[in-house]
Amino acid sequence: MTIFTSYYAGEIRGEAVSISLYPPKGFQGKHLPLFAPTPELLKWWKSSASDTNAEQEYTRQFHEILLCRQQLIDIWVAKQEKNSHDMTLCCYEKTGDFCHRHQVGREVIQRYLPKLWGGEVGLGTVTQEKISTICGQKIILPATYPPQVLSLIEKCHELGYRVKCDRLECGYYQVSLNGEDLGVWSELGVLGVLSGLQEKFYRERLIPSVAMAAKARGKNNQQDIKMPSWVLVNDTQSEISDPVGQSVTAKLNPERAETRIVEQMSLL
Repeated sequence: MTIFTSYYAGEIRGEAVSISLYPPKGFQGKHLPLFAPTPELLKWWKSSASDTNAEQEYTRQFHEILLCRQQLIDIWVAKQEKNSHDMTLCCYEKTGDFCHRHQVGREVIQRYLPKLWGGEVGLGTVTQEKISTICGQKIILPATYPPQVLSLIEKCHELGYRVKCDRLECGYYQVSLNGEDLGVWSELGVLGVLSGLQEKFYRERLIPSVAMAAKARGKNNQQDIKMPSWVLVNDTQSEISDPVGQSVTAKLNPERAETRIVEQMSLL
């Protein structure tokens, strides 16, 4: 069995299952309101500016709706593990447009039924692994990871930072680099971390061994204190630079690390 997403006028694979609040007139497939937005959320969306801010707010509200339906979702998931027929979860928006079905795919199918995830019809066949060759070496990445996460992991590897991201059952990511634990992050947070690893300023705060070396150099004013051997040469040769008004030894508050990283990365 494979579970896809698509729109009503697009290609349907297997059984068509509507997850919009109101299926189109004459629709012959099944209706699954479990994954539909509430009337209130739909009304709010139609009256919104439908811009990036509205999309983020819609995503936040729909996430809360899915959490409230968790027990019913668990029952549905258990049934699909015994199902042998392909299905396509359908809504109105075309492939590539903002639609709650993509969130259902990420937060439900990819999280609880990753082996059954077929992706959005029209975006190509999703395989279980994505193999990239970087600097002559092959790295294997789960194809069910969001495209942005995959892209940033590849960029880190290209820069010499062989970061590892393991997705946990809860949907969060356990991030490590050369055996050093960089913490557990949500999808939004891991985007900030992976982006931060590509910038010297954030790297010196995200990686424990690098942060300690940078702190020691700044405190003792000793440039001969070495960074970890795997850190790139251009890092070890350059002086530590910080934004005006921020101390070299400043630390990210663990409780606000995720928020601050994302906020700071938006300014780059």
